[in-house]
Amino acid sequence: MSTRPIEKQIDVEAPRERVWEVLTADATYRQWTAEFAEGSFAETDWQEGSSVRFLGPEGTGLVGRIAASRRPELLDVEYTGVVSGGGDDTESEEARLWSGTHETYRLADAGGGTHLMISAPMEDAYYDDMVAAWERALARVKELAEAR
Repeated sequence: MSTRPIEKQIDVEAPRERVWEVLTADATYRQWTAEFAEGSFAETDWQEGSSVRFLGPEGTGLVGRIAASRRPELLDVEYTGVVSGGGDDTESEEARLWSGTHETYRLADAGGGTHLMISAPMEDAYYDDMVAAWERALARVKELAEAR
């Protein structure tokens, strides 16, 4: 098993602050991450150095820490393992696969709006499906951010 990065970008007709809010506020986070799994949510305060757990409705997911949080321009999550059986696992083969990988969000000003770029690790077996899911998720972020 190995991972490789998915890299996507989208232009949003909303200020960076609004896009950041959509990415991180619990209500909107749950909406755009539903494109990966309905009922997905995050347990974190999004502050640099804080822990983070990305969970699906069944309570499994990924665990890590916020490596960088510079609102509204950069959010970088470093994964340290997986969540399974209700606990954080940083020792198993699956946990080691994710350990040290980064999911990064970069927001740049673009003609009165925002250029959002993401890079996220993905296991080879799920890569193609997750590329499509990221495209849907970013379209949802755009829709939510432009709704105001």
